[in-house]
Amino acid sequence: MKRVLIGLCLLGCWASAYADGGRLRLHQAAGPFVVTLFTTPDPLRADDADFSVALEQASGGLVEDATVRLILTPMDEGERGRMQLAATHQAATSAFMQAADVRLPHAGSWKVTVEVQRGSESGECSTVLDVLPRRSLGGQIFWEIALVPIAMLLFGVHRWVRRAQMRRV
Repeated sequence: MKRVLIGLCLLGCWASAYADGGRLRLHQAAGPFVVTLFTTPDPLRADDADFSVALEQASGGLVEDATVRLILTPMDEGERGRMQLAATHQAATSAFMQAADVRLPHAGSWKVTVEVQRGSESGECSTVLDVLPRRSLGGQIFWEIALVPIAMLLFGVHRWVRRAQMRRV
């Protein structure tokens, strides 16, 4: 019984577990740099999102002093819906990354271009990300609301099983 309860608790926490920067979306050479792009949440939805970038030199070693700019362009709107973001160390959760927070206004395919500049060196790479529609409020908080009754039910089942075991002895 204890194993079942532990498994259920772990299963409930699993959906919100992320690595340092979220889901890997891009790992590509961009001039003298290697760009790695992470996003959270996963899956991406039309709402608040975090874009984190880790930079390496193509020859090896981290790059911490480069300027990183993200350009998000909706595929169905083109330049009209384009957003430019500056990634900073202050917005990142890790010291070797740069990040930018954005509110994605709608679902669809988005082209994400990462531009990197350090002195006279520059590089650019891009990828296309699919953004899902915004979740309804009920879908977002369902598990938070349901967690208390589920915990009470599991506690009740545990007590019932425990009493049944005590009666047999």
